[in-house]
Amino acid sequence: MEGILPIKIAIADDHLIVRKGICEIIMGFEKFTIVFEANNGVEMLEKLTKIADLPEIVILDVSMPKLDGYDTLIAIKKKWPSIKVLILTMFNNEFSIIKMIRNGANGYLLKNSDPKELEKALLTIHTENFYSSVTVSNRLYKLIHNSDILPQISEIEKQFLSHVGTDLTYEEIAKKMHLPIRSVIGHKDTLCEKLEVTSRPELVVWAIKLGFIPID
Repeated sequence: MEGILPIKIAIADDHLIVRKGICEIIMGFEKFTIVFEANNGVEMLEKLTKIADLPEIVILDVSMPKLDGYDTLIAIKKKWPSIKVLILTMFNNEFSIIKMIRNGANGYLLKNSDPKELEKALLTIHTENFYSSVTVSNRLYKLIHNSDILPQISEIEKQFLSHVGTDLTYEEIAKKMHLPIRSVIGHKDTLCEKLEVTSRPELVVWAIKLGFIPID
């Protein structure tokens, strides 16, 4: 890396063995260096305040004591908007993904991912601002941040969207709406076509955009 400055990384994870393991993996990559580690969100923010040369990418766990990944992400983006954040966690559900991206995360990766994908994620975030993994499609990211005028959606479709962000199955949504399951699936398919999406998480994004699912 002669003549090329390494990409500076900071990491917060309250599990010491996991954190050390991730650091060791990253230090094995050619273009990166670890500038500091933190045990939780509070320690991460304290160290960011004190360090003269800020990291370019911060890796955050979601579940941490004192200050979790959600609130740490918000604080980092508010005070240091230039710092990019990769969420590295075991949580694999659309609500965690949506909440993190809505709050400014530049990527979302599961801890059981291959080290090569971690390296790819860090490089992509550094050069392109956002890493689109299998978990988080590029289409989903664009939907979350897109402010274009929404397409025409009927009242019954809006009612469906009010339920799609819950943990109800489509069969349970049908019972709540007093409709046959085939009608609910039909509304789902129509919405997917109108909104040019293919998955329930992407429909959840539109439910958020329409105000049916509040994001704290």
